[in-house]
Amino acid sequence: MAQEPRRPRSTDRTAPTDDPAVRDADFEDSPVDRRTFLRLSAATGAALALPGTATADVSGDPLTDEYQFVVNHTPDEYEAPTVIEFATQDALEAFADEYEEEPDPELSRAPKAITRESPTPAAHAHLTADEVADVLEMEGVETMDFSPGANPWWTLEEEPYADGVFPPVEEAREFVSYRETAQGLAHLEETHPDRVRVHSLESSPGWPNLYTGEDPDPQDIYVVDVANDVRGADSFAEKEKVVYSLSIHGDERAGVEAGSRLVEDLARGEADDLEGLLDEIAFVFVFTNPDGWVSRKPQFEIPWGDTQTNFRRGNASFVDGSPIDTNRQYPTMGWVDPAFWPAEPEDAPEVRPGYEEEGLGYEDVVPDALAIVDHFRGYENVEYLCDYHGMYTADHMVFNLETNAPFDHAGTHDLDEVNIRIGEGMQDEWGGIDAIADDVAAAGEEQYGFPVVPDGDSFGGLFDWGTIYDSLAYQVTGAFLGWAGQPEEFGGLGAITVAPEIVLANHFPDARIEWKPYAERHLVTAYRISMREYAEMTAADTSATVATGGQDTAYVTSSDLTRSSADLPYSDEHPGKGRGSGRDRAAEVRRRHDVVKPGPGDRSSVGTQTTAASRSLSIHLSGVAGATDGAVRVRDPAGTVVHELDLAERSVPDAPGRPHDFEGWYVHRPEAGEWEIEVESDAEIEVDVTILDSDAGYPNPEEVLGYEQREYTVNPMQFFADLEPFLEDGRMDGLRVHDARIGRLLRGNSGKRRYDTLVVSHDGGIDNPWYVAAIELFVKAGGGLVLTDAGVRLLGELDVGDAAAIDPEDVETIEVQFANLDNRDFDHPLLDGIRPRQQEMWKGSQLGYTTGVDQPATVVDRDAFVEAGGDIAGTTGGDDRVSAGTLTAGDAEINVLGSILPPAQQTVLHPFGMADYAVSFMGHTLLCNALGFEQRRYVDGELVRTYGEIR
Repeated sequence: MAQEPRRPRSTDRTAPTDDPAVRDADFEDSPVDRRTFLRLSAATGAALALPGTATADVSGDPLTDEYQFVVNHTPDEYEAPTVIEFATQDALEAFADEYEEEPDPELSRAPKAITRESPTPAAHAHLTADEVADVLEMEGVETMDFSPGANPWWTLEEEPYADGVFPPVEEAREFVSYRETAQGLAHLEETHPDRVRVHSLESSPGWPNLYTGEDPDPQDIYVVDVANDVRGADSFAEKEKVVYSLSIHGDERAGVEAGSRLVEDLARGEADDLEGLLDEIAFVFVFTNPDGWVSRKPQFEIPWGDTQTNFRRGNASFVDGSPIDTNRQYPTMGWVDPAFWPAEPEDAPEVRPGYEEEGLGYEDVVPDALAIVDHFRGYENVEYLCDYHGMYTADHMVFNLETNAPFDHAGTHDLDEVNIRIGEGMQDEWGGIDAIADDVAAAGEEQYGFPVVPDGDSFGGLFDWGTIYDSLAYQVTGAFLGWAGQPEEFGGLGAITVAPEIVLANHFPDARIEWKPYAERHLVTAYRISMREYAEMTAADTSATVATGGQDTAYVTSSDLTRSSADLPYSDEHPGKGRGSGRDRAAEVRRRHDVVKPGPGDRSSVGTQTTAASRSLSIHLSGVAGATDGAVRVRDPAGTVVHELDLAERSVPDAPGRPHDFEGWYVHRPEAGEWEIEVESDAEIEVDVTILDSDAGYPNPEEVLGYEQREYTVNPMQFFADLEPFLEDGRMDGLRVHDARIGRLLRGNSGKRRYDTLVVSHDGGIDNPWYVAAIELFVKAGGGLVLTDAGVRLLGELDVGDAAAIDPEDVETIEVQFANLDNRDFDHPLLDGIRPRQQEMWKGSQLGYTTGVDQPATVVDRDAFVEAGGDIAGTTGGDDRVSAGTLTAGDAEINVLGSILPPAQQTVLHPFGMADYAVSFMGHTLLCNALGFEQRRYVDGELVRTYGEIR
């Protein structure tokens, strides 16, 4: 597991080298060197003082140098995790009489001290400097050493694992530590080599030495494979794999706490519920963010406001004064925010454009993401990847977030099924949230100052699921699970990916993260259930079909919906196509970082200038979870508030804080002029602004990011071609506008239909009366019509059934921030099988849409729709804008879905290609319901669920 140290990284970190206390001589006569000092500061979670500025003067032969340094360079009240070895049993008992506590039955805290009698008399205690001095006065004290982490004995040379590697939460002394985990994994690999294999990847950026501004301390990224015959290359390659990403955000600890214990149980054959799977599948665990794990106090330079916590969300990289979020730096298809550093190991430039002066490249900023992408591309048959997170408070204990990655019909159903099984597993464990409500309330009170208990109704308040927006009211690009879920031909793993979020596993920026075993045990149990269900689904034989009742469907294709990399002006695929390749259309990124502190009136602003060449304005805020009142407003050059964040608003009523510590806005093609970010807050807010300028309408990713454009050709009508293989009966044919116009929807002049349903998702041919007339004849003959997206404009042209009452001016195409279905009527057949949590019909980033207001929806005026006889299922972009509903025409139905299969948007950075479509499970079900299909799901050959009904 050892590796050569990485070279120092050149980033734009700065150190206060003019501080008179900062001298190279500080460590000359110290018992520890700089590197040890940095490591100790992470482990202690306390403010270590410089060697020359000791806070205490405790010494004695039993103290190791490391331990003596910790005790003497931490605040008086700091309780150092201490392992003590005694010469005799009597000495142990004398210590126990003074310090040992009975375990707290309420598990409010780990006991002050615990003891063991064999193989040598030893104790573990949390001791202040004064208490250490008292212990040194006792007879028979042989050694006192620093021992942070969950296992009290892991630093001992003699049988450190006599009671196991990672103790149960109820017996743990603290959060699992990074060094403890590294040593424990090595032990498990050594003792169970046929079942455990540990990879050590290079590596995190590493926090800088605050005192010299150089020599970062990078940490290894550990990946653990667990399976029977784990070292058999062919056997391992053939196994289906379930991957668990543990705490990619370093301050969200529940993933590591659950995953490390599951690794040990699997290795030792003590995971009874999963033991039978180790011949069939492989379990893979990745400890994704070591920097966020080890960074516990300000001895590392962490310029994220003035607040300090024990763990950190991101890695140790800072660019332009801003922290790097490790879960935004992966090479996902579709829109890439120019503020991010997407880690593509195949062609990452040595230096990123715009950072030539600093010599700063991807290897400097995101070596962790580069190493993870490169390593996991070596795995075959990754079935599921689960990226474990933590949130503040919510209306359910756990949310599962559906990835921004395209799934076919089978993958869509596998994701939904595993979610249901996790909810059932949690309900089997607890019944409902009431069973653990007292502990949850106590932890909320202790952590946030308010006893918030989830009060949702899905699985008794324990579990719910939807897209990222459905659960947390925002969307992302560059996420780990988004990359892993995209097809292998686009550089992903082709896995079914999801991110669980669990309450009480995140903290306000200025909160000290304390170990609370009474609450942590529930978080570990919940995530253990989740891990079990993913493993069982990986091993299961699953399938999904579509029953049509023998119906045949046609959909109208169009080259107008096709988007190709050959269309781009900087593409060399087809010289001369588009606006011509090879032209010099330079792009430039401008960045600004500001810290807005509360002051008189608690209001300040950050201004930034856009020009006619500006293609995007990206605004990222951090520190918002610490605010209890105020607002952040974005004003355009006319002074109009175009975005507003109410800092007092809570997703859970009466909750003490926001569900996350960051917010972001993205403005596509911003108006030229002075933009203002106005901050009114009772907490410090960090504002990062990124502007992308380009004379071309299509910014070249090679000029902005250093990556060449990946080739792609996409069309949203591929949805129907991908669905066709899953049909139990009937067929699904693509037709051109020309085919429909010349009568191929009907059987010659017989008046009989060739198809039962027609889908139109664009307005191509709408000006051709013969094409419109052919569709009218089809509907009059009893054919069902499904209009989606711009195809809804046909309602203003058709003179058939209810549609005849709708005029062209009753239909409009709008742009919204998120394609959500609001004001839903759950009794409507279109919403059969859709749950209240689900709102987002499709996920924009993989199609080149941003988190700005740029997602298209074609909607119908509510009054016109109702007066025509329509039955409304939901609205988008306002209560008066119908985007889902049904009209009739004799015996036929006309179903409307105004925003679900849009064509890709190419005017943003998208170096890693595009997807054809991006429907959520909700969107997939809406489409199947509109077609009159029944979805059927099978597990191990058994029909387990159906959605919709044949109409």
